[in-house]
Amino acid sequence: MITAFKNATAPESGAELVLCRHCDLLQHLPYLQEGEQAHCLRCDHQLDARQPQPILRPVLYAASALFMMILANLFPFVSLGVAGNRSEMHFFDTATVLFNEYHQALAILVWLFIQAVPAFCMAAVIYLKLGMLYQLPARIWVARVLFMLKPWSMVDIFLMGLLISFVKLVANTDISLGLSFWAFCAFCLLHLRTFQVIDRHEMWSKIAPAPKPSVHAEAGKTGLAQQLKLCQCCTAVVALSATNCPRCYSKVHVRIPGSLQKTLALLIAACVLYIPANLLPIMRTVSFGNITDSTIISGFILMWQDGEYPVALVILLASVVVPIVKILVMFWLCFLTQSIGQLQSKFTTQIYLLVDWVGRWSMVDVLVVAILAALVRFDLLMSVYPGVGALVFAAVVILTMLAAISFDPRLLWDRQSKTGETV
Repeated sequence: MITAFKNATAPESGAELVLCRHCDLLQHLPYLQEGEQAHCLRCDHQLDARQPQPILRPVLYAASALFMMILANLFPFVSLGVAGNRSEMHFFDTATVLFNEYHQALAILVWLFIQAVPAFCMAAVIYLKLGMLYQLPARIWVARVLFMLKPWSMVDIFLMGLLISFVKLVANTDISLGLSFWAFCAFCLLHLRTFQVIDRHEMWSKIAPAPKPSVHAEAGKTGLAQQLKLCQCCTAVVALSATNCPRCYSKVHVRIPGSLQKTLALLIAACVLYIPANLLPIMRTVSFGNITDSTIISGFILMWQDGEYPVALVILLASVVVPIVKILVMFWLCFLTQSIGQLQSKFTTQIYLLVDWVGRWSMVDVLVVAILAALVRFDLLMSVYPGVGALVFAAVVILTMLAAISFDPRLLWDRQSKTGETV
């Protein structure tokens, strides 16, 4: 059982100084025992954690996940029967069918999100953990890419898309689950568990020792006030005058350069694309020669009319409510960084983390289209094809994710430090 406790500003002998990546508070990191976590005093962000068997468990989980992914690609995934005809889908078909239907951009996105990125992440975890034992080369580069790609691994969202697709089809078709489907379910669970048992700060501390600040630093104050800045890649504390991190060699900035400008530009682009994403057909269904185009809203209405209320609500939340709320909240956070009123920085930071996490789930509708296009292939009897709205909506989701990544939550705390407000 993991015991969470607050980090103390009172130093222990040889305790490491760390900067919180969300509020910029400098703190002493206490020595942690197995199963313990250290949290920021000001914003409660997890600074470090100690997992049992920090090398063996991640390697076993990641290796098992990769093995299950191989099995998921070897055997039939799902088969569908309609009026005596059967269509068989393999896991890789979710991308290849889209590619063959001249939706190459959408096919590449789906392949990256559900195959390439998850597989690389699992292989990277194995390489980094074994590298701690055998001093393998290029560990710094692999670690940098791993944590950069982590948000774009969407196997959990694909699994949700599968369940929604089955609900849509089960009333009129005969669905049989193949061995690869169960292998993919195991892969999804193992993939999520792998990330649960690794910690960024702990992993980087094993790759290379943390550099000590070249200036006198005092815990309990912000890094900016003491001419210090945080390396967002490896969590090292770097002097303000340094251009590159001495541990991971990435460029280090006091704050994300042009954070507000980038965030606002991406949000405006998402707003512009959101309108056609809802007006253009996201999916085209051919049934007995009749063509029916479906938008996101019409898909929700159809599921609601069919009595599939839970699935209809999931589609409404993921594809309509979440993108709108995320865009509005991100605009609100950008406004707060420049406002002069009272500001609850801890609350706003938690809101930011929530919308950052939930935003990726809007991709579920795009993955549902990819699944149905790969599975429902009966020519004029019944076939599903992706619409141009699917690609436009995928662009909206990607833009909102990039906007959240570009936003620097420390700007909320910077304004509080200047005005002397309390949390």
